[in-house]
Formats: sequence, C-alpha cells, structure tokens
Amino acid sequence: MTIRTDNELDALRAVGRIAAEVLEAMRRAVRPGITTAEIDRVARTVIETRGARSAPELVYKFPAATCISVNDEVVHGVPGLRVLQPGDVVKLDVTVEKDGFMADTACTAIVEPRSALGRRLASCAKQAFEAALA
Repeated sequence: MTIRTDNELDALRAVGRIAAEVLEAMRRAVRPGITTAEIDRVARTVIETRGARSAPELVYKFPAATCISVNDEVVHGVPGLRVLQPGDVVKLDVTVEKDGFMADTACTAIVEPRSALGRRLASCAKQAFEAALA
C-alpha cells in the first residue's frame, strides 16, 4: 500500500493503535485456566469497543475474531475450549480493520510460571529480534 495523504497516514496509525491495544489485552489475559475462546472474547470486546472489525472474519469468514495457537499447533489456530496450562507457549495474532485500513500484529506469550525451556525460548527469541533490528 502506498500512503498518499496525511489522512491515510493518520488512519493507519489509528488502526495500528487499536491492533496494539487488542494484542496487549490478549497478552494480559493469558494465564493458567483460561480458554483460548475466552482470550478471543477479550479481543472481540476491545475491537468492537474501538469501532473496528476483525479482519479475518471480514475477509476470510474466519470463525473467530483472532488467531490463537498453543505449543506445537501451527499458526492461525482457531480459538476454542483448550484450557491453558502453566508453561504453554501461546501465539496471539490479531488483524483489525477500521475505515478501510488494516493493521496486523502478533506476539508469543508463555503461561506463567514459565519452564526453564520457556524462559530460554523467550530469551533466544528476544536476542534474535534485537539482532535483526541492529
């Protein structure tokens, strides 16, 4: 997409802020005992409160507002009745649309308490990310 006007840039910033807010709400919801469907409901509430729409539902008729995968599941998992356990590695992915503009963001969260392997995974991923930015 080529941004042609200040209004388009403002619209992209606005939808990007919404996506970031949704992702942060999802990340905060990750804890032992919660289902991936409950995390998706948290996301949907933020999306709708901010006047946006779930892009996967809008574009692909995806059966949930967000994509959530746990442990060795492939990305773009469908949220459901899976209950998170301590040490689970959870991939959270959100794409939102507002006023014709879309923003996509994702993160990986590890359910507390983290295992030694989970801590190592998080540390290595952070190092790789920082090296890529350097």
